[in-house]
Amino acid sequence: MSPLEKPDRPFGVYLVSLYFVVAGALETIQKVREWDGPLSLNPLADHSVWELGVHPLIYLLLAFLIWRFTAVGRLGALVYGYLILGTYAISGSIYLTYDGGVPMTVTPLFVSVAIYHVTALVPVILYLQPAHQKKVFHVSLLELLFETK
Repeated sequence: MSPLEKPDRPFGVYLVSLYFVVAGALETIQKVREWDGPLSLNPLADHSVWELGVHPLIYLLLAFLIWRFTAVGRLGALVYGYLILGTYAISGSIYLTYDGGVPMTVTPLFVSVAIYHVTALVPVILYLQPAHQKKVFHVSLLELLFETK
C-alpha cells in the first residue's frame, strides 16, 4: 500500500481509533485533576509534565497503528484491552469485597473514566478479535517503517 493510496477503511477502524484518542485525553485530564501538587519539569519527580505526555503518546501510537491497519496495532489494542478489563475487574472486585482499608482512592472522575473504558473496550475487543480481522490488519510495522516509494 503506497502512501498516496487511500485504503477503504471499515467503519470499525474509525471507532477503534477514536476510542484510543479519547482515552488518551481522558487519562491526562484525570491525572491533572487528581494531582494535588504543582506540575514539575523534572522527568523523575512526582507530578511531572513528562508523565502527562506519556499516556497520550501511547494511546495516539496505538490509534495510528490501528488507523494504518497494522497487525502490531491490532495485537497491541487487544493486549491493552484485555489488561485494562482484567485490571478493572480485579480491582473492582477487591474494592467491593474487602472490608478492611483498601489502599485505593476512588473518586467520581476515576469511576467515570473506568466506566468509559469498560463500556468502550468491550466492543473494541469484540471488533478486533475475530479471525477475519487478521486479514484486514495486514500491514506489518516493518512495512510501515521501511516503505519504499
